[in-house]
Amino acid sequence: MVDRLDGSSLSQLRKIESGRAGGSKSEDVSANTATTSSQAPSVTETPLMERTRVQINNSDGIDRQKVDAIKTAIRNGEFNIDATKVAEAMINMESHTGA
Repeated sequence: MVDRLDGSSLSQLRKIESGRAGGSKSEDVSANTATTSSQAPSVTETPLMERTRVQINNSDGIDRQKVDAIKTAIRNGEFNIDATKVAEAMINMESHTGA
């Protein structure tokens, strides 16, 4: 799940925004004040932030260019695996997940 910088999740934001869609301007201000009173001050949405949010929502989280580069390296016999780094990463992952 993706969280906003103020700690609220995007799904919470969507619920709040959809709930306010039919309200008046004064209701919007009071609803926004009520939802953010325990959170950090809200940030004004800019066009760049909106485009970035849309890209994140549409993304599957996979860096396609990196995947293609790895595939090409494997195909050309140029991809080397450092077993020590893999083992360290697995140990770190287990220590973080508590497994």
